[in-house]
Amino acid sequence: MPLTARIILALLVLAGCEGNLDSVMWDCQLEAQKGNAGKSADAAEERGHAIEACMRTRGYRLDSAKPSCRQGSVTSTCYRKH
Repeated sequence: MPLTARIILALLVLAGCEGNLDSVMWDCQLEAQKGNAGKSADAAEERGHAIEACMRTRGYRLDSAKPSCRQGSVTSTCYRKH
């Protein structure tokens, strides 16, 4: 295999290891749901904050420049990599 092809292959593998935003969001939502299991619908705000904290620990932050994105958002489009 030529050196150029090896380099391209290595870069593709490394890019895939980072994961995508939707996948990270689903993981955080699942993690928050496990902690919120059996709680009432009133716990939605608490769940949103748990998801936001999870996203922060994984290197994403809330994009407050978007008007529809507010603290505790559970939509992946409201987050971006730091």
